[in-house]
Amino acid sequence: MTPGTLLRAVRAPSLTAGVMPVLTANALVAHHGFPVDLEVMGLTLVGMVAAQSGVNLVNDYFDDRSGLDADPDFADHPFPLGSRVIQQGRMSRRGVALFALACFVVAAGAGLLLDRLHPGHVVLRIAVVGALLGYFYTAPPLKIAYRGAGEPITFLLFGPLAGVGAYYVQTGLVDVAALLLASVVGLLAMAILFLHHFPQYEADLRHGKKTPIVRLGPEAAGRWVPWILAAPYALVLAGVAIRVFPETTLAFFLTLPWSIRVARTALQRAGEPRPMSRAVGNVLLVHFVGGLAISLALWLS
Repeated sequence: MTPGTLLRAVRAPSLTAGVMPVLTANALVAHHGFPVDLEVMGLTLVGMVAAQSGVNLVNDYFDDRSGLDADPDFADHPFPLGSRVIQQGRMSRRGVALFALACFVVAAGAGLLLDRLHPGHVVLRIAVVGALLGYFYTAPPLKIAYRGAGEPITFLLFGPLAGVGAYYVQTGLVDVAALLLASVVGLLAMAILFLHHFPQYEADLRHGKKTPIVRLGPEAAGRWVPWILAAPYALVLAGVAIRVFPETTLAFFLTLPWSIRVARTALQRAGEPRPMSRAVGNVLLVHFVGGLAISLALWLS
């Protein structure tokens, strides 16, 4: 089994979703004048990346069992939610399950080490909640994503849980600014997932995955996109207005042209897979570039 196959199996490009809340939270720690322990930051990153990798593998395992990942429409998506290593014969279903277990062991080890830094087992509680939500995202009996609740869970996992947890392990505190910043990052991660479902509408419909796009229909769901994309910008503005963010975090608005382009596409061409696939790429840029811009602004300030 090659390293390339393993990276494909964990969907390496998507792991920035787990990196960004840690990066922005530690930038906020520095902005607040606390020393940033690089070893703690590194261990947090290892735990987050390992946990997300495990969740991605579990999702692939159960999406293969449902037949979704083998759907032709799913295969044509340029930004598929699944790695398709099982369908392409690169890994067996058992191999994917064992790899997921290994990732969860690494994540658990990192979590237990971080939990020792502060009393009260706050980190352990966050980790347990995150692990349960991540595992049952596609696993029965809950199958959260198949019931149309994937977006709020993604917001929690890659927003408040990850961001506030990353801030807490460095400071031992839960801060309003940390929660607000984590919510910005979580909304961006949620927007990626929401846009992802448009090109897969037909496949999800056939396999009983009741995403918001399946429930509402592409055109009606497309009218929600401008509001979802506007929310992170509104939170950044609010943070600056109430002075929990420095004015330099308005650098996030450099990503606004991408968001406007996505919103226009969703309003005009929500039922067309190709333009909506390109829209997914633009939302990925907003998340990545926007997160870096906010982090840099906080570090420098």
